[in-house]
Amino acid sequence: MHAQLTSRRSIYFAILTCAFFLTTSSFAQQPKTKLVHASSDRPLWRVNLKSHGYPANSDELQRRRGFANFDTISFLSDNVISTTFVTRENIPNLQRRDDPNHVRPYRLHAVFLDALTGKALHTAEWPIDEPNAGIFPRHDGGFLLVTAEKIASYSADWTYLKEIPFSDLHSTTATLGGIAESPSTTSLVIQFLVRNSAMCFRIRTDTLDYTIVPCGTLEVFTVSDDRIVEPQKLPGENFQPENTPSHAYVQRGAAIPGAPASGIPLFINNDSMAVYSSENIRVVDRAGKFNFSQDFNPKERWIDELGRPVRFSANGKRFAVVTNRSPFTRNAAPAAIHISTGDIPAEMPLDIEVCDLSAAQWIYTLRINPEHLHQIWGLALSPNGNNLAVDSGGTIQIFALPK
Repeated sequence: MHAQLTSRRSIYFAILTCAFFLTTSSFAQQPKTKLVHASSDRPLWRVNLKSHGYPANSDELQRRRGFANFDTISFLSDNVISTTFVTRENIPNLQRRDDPNHVRPYRLHAVFLDALTGKALHTAEWPIDEPNAGIFPRHDGGFLLVTAEKIASYSADWTYLKEIPFSDLHSTTATLGGIAESPSTTSLVIQFLVRNSAMCFRIRTDTLDYTIVPCGTLEVFTVSDDRIVEPQKLPGENFQPENTPSHAYVQRGAAIPGAPASGIPLFINNDSMAVYSSENIRVVDRAGKFNFSQDFNPKERWIDELGRPVRFSANGKRFAVVTNRSPFTRNAAPAAIHISTGDIPAEMPLDIEVCDLSAAQWIYTLRINPEHLHQIWGLALSPNGNNLAVDSGGTIQIFALPK
């Protein structure tokens, strides 16, 4: 009898032990963070900028801003969103550009919104000679105004601080090339092109102090606080610029070993870089270790790699990527795919996904309703990574992300 009882206890204990291991194993196989699915039809708030002067039927004009360099929407802080657009001025008579009293043909508008409510906090505008202009966040909540002629600094309460005319930095024959800001928003690198050569300046966003830094002639590049990285060539190009090494990237500063073989690089923080192509995205750290990887089936969705489809949070912990619907899917409207530098992030948006680097996984998917949100002209993550803002061409909406 005692032997039977002992045997039953042993069997019962074995069953409990197996159940425990099965339970812990199933938990171990679950994702670290639950993936949240959301719809673009349900933002926290939505603001139409037409009430602030956004011109109707102005897609062609807005595209002339140079989206390879400038964003239409940015978080200046966790609490303040800036959004910008340009308008064309009425010029009654022929005038000379060298006339100091000439009427400038364009105007850059900025609307600053409360990130919690969408309420307009402040507006500003600047007359400009060229439509390629915009603003960049400063690390203290202020911003930099960059036009074809100058860079100017403003405080968090929108007070003008200082400016540097570009004529102080380069010869009159130079043209403005690429612009990139470090993930920490403490420095901005501006490129000027003269014939087949380039000159780059790293400008501190707090003081506008600057130093000359080595760079290539390709206008697409990414910067951290101590490095400049550019692709060897752009998608669709077969030539390799002269005097560049025959590998995927030209790196100015400490190199990142083991980087993917092709794609567009983008620093997420000073130690990690995303590299993306139309069909995949990878994240590699300073030591060359892959922290995240995702492939996309082009028959279902794809990335416009020249539309700057990836955005990061200033704390360096999250990034967002917008994908396009494939024209080859069932019931898709006929469309021709042509990508070029300065594209908007998504002409045919399918979804926006947000990755948390500490979890090394997607944590949020925003499914786009194409009937209500036709295109994505800009997107941004708040500095703390808790909110996503989207510009659909003069309409701003914000979505809460998992914390």
